[in-house]
Amino acid sequence: MKKFTSALVASALILGSSVANADMATWFAETEIAANVRLASDYQFYGASQTSGAGGNDAGTTIQGGFDITWFTLDAIGADVYSGVFAANTEWSRGTNDPASLEFTHYHGLAGEFGETGLSWDVGGINYTYPNQDGDAGLSDDFDYWEFYGVFGYGFSDVMFEPSFSVGYYYSPEWFGFGDASHHIPVSVDFSLPYGIGLNAFFGHLSLEFSDATLAAQTTGAQGTADNYQYFGVGLSKTIFGVDVDASYTAISNDNDCALVQTGTIGGSQCGGFIFGVSKSF
Repeated sequence: MKKFTSALVASALILGSSVANADMATWFAETEIAANVRLASDYQFYGASQTSGAGGNDAGTTIQGGFDITWFTLDAIGADVYSGVFAANTEWSRGTNDPASLEFTHYHGLAGEFGETGLSWDVGGINYTYPNQDGDAGLSDDFDYWEFYGVFGYGFSDVMFEPSFSVGYYYSPEWFGFGDASHHIPVSVDFSLPYGIGLNAFFGHLSLEFSDATLAAQTTGAQGTADNYQYFGVGLSKTIFGVDVDASYTAISNDNDCALVQTGTIGGSQCGGFIFGVSKSF
């Protein structure tokens, strides 16, 4: 962020106008930056482990971190303009490639509410990159891809346990670099329990428009290929001495679908199971 701040100052000086400087200062004052770091026993993405190794062994520990930036608010529609970056270690492969050991993600979007209704909305796009991963010959040039999303949420602050709901739709034109589209629908329900405990229940459905060639290359166990599955789970969280502690359990609809996300022709991976983590926001 040091470069970013310097650029802002330089731009303001170049403008050479007291009005321009005031506008820039006001804009910068609205910018909010938050950082986070997390250590967990596994990194699961849509119900499948990203740290289980190319052969689908036991899940590995993950270290994750990132920044969230709220640039400014569009007063006309009451929406915040935001961006973020996220990084995590991974260990998965597809075909004969070397395992991907790093995921770097950046995302950008708009988030707001529909007046005073309590109904929130969030739209944007996410770019997933795997910097040290070679292209997968015969399937795509690389694993990098974009995913676009829209999410709606609603909370009941005057109801016991303050339940809140969210449902989203995520679309990618080239899922994990396969060149085939994906459709993901996540649903989540959160509750605020006594003693500062948070309860989260979630469900997701993933469907992919795999071509015949891609389906033939995908190995998902004894039942053959698969192009859709569901996952679901529940988690608890609590802040202790300023640190967020969480535990969750995820299950997948069919174990034979487990390799769908990341392993391709290797087959087999770690899906579902328990995850324990600690995180800190700054």
